Amino acid sequence: MTSTIIGFILAWVFAAAMIVHAIKDLSVLKDWYGFLLILGCTAAMAYMANTAEEANRIWKAMFAGFKKRIDRRQDIVTEIVTVAKVTNGDPRLLEQQMSTIQHSFFREGVGLILDRFKPDQIESIMTDRIDSQKQHLAKQTSGLKALAKYPPAFGIIACVVSLIAVMQKLGGELKAGDLGPSMAIGLVGTLIGLLAANFIIMPLGENADSRDKLELKEREIILQGVLLLANKETPLFVQEKLNSYLKEEKRVDVLGVGGGGKAA
Repeated sequence: MTSTIIGFILAWVFAAAMIVHAIKDLSVLKDWYGFLLILGCTAAMAYMANTAEEANRIWKAMFAGFKKRIDRRQDIVTEIVTVAKVTNGDPRLLEQQMSTIQHSFFREGVGLILDRFKPDQIESIMTDRIDSQKQHLAKQTSGLKALAKYPPAFGIIACVVSLIAVMQKLGGELKAGDLGPSMAIGLVGTLIGLLAANFIIMPLGENADSRDKLELKEREIILQGVLLLANKETPLFVQEKLNSYLKEEKRVDVLGVGGGGKAA
């Protein structure tokens, strides 16, 4: 079970406990029209504010938050050092290693080396690609975070509509004793909107932001690794240089020299 799922369950358990404690008649929460208005209109806003493709990516980023976040930095450093060890600056051996490389961005970098681009050219190309990915991820995550402002707004709309209905009945079929319960129903929409924004969308937006930062950090490590390979640095230097991007307890020792850190 991921930390996101644990947090999600805990948040709703505490929220449910508060609601059960505060509200005597829970049947007031059965406001299905309020749910449809808030959730349906929020989804509609996602498509109005973005292209269909961008909106689909927003949903994908949202649901990805429930998956386990995998930190591949240690594996990436291990893979780069292994390639450096096996090839030791030999382009022919480097080409043979292409099929074994797992990370697509690392394969791109090795492909640039094999295409005989100079190190500064490789750095320029890969930096531009990192920047492009950064912009793509930022737009996706900002789009997800932006959705958080809609549920409370639609919740207020649901509340206002309910209050209008209550006011229309005043002096008529609505008795004085029914006024409070009827107004309580109107506030349910606001509650739904606040819960949707603060218990679902905003936390998952922050989760997506953390995932983006981790992916970009992985790409930065790969960029440095590719440049080290392009400059035909020794495997030991490659290992120690890339270990600088890892926590001390996560450092790898592919070459078996000790000193740097933990054995892979």
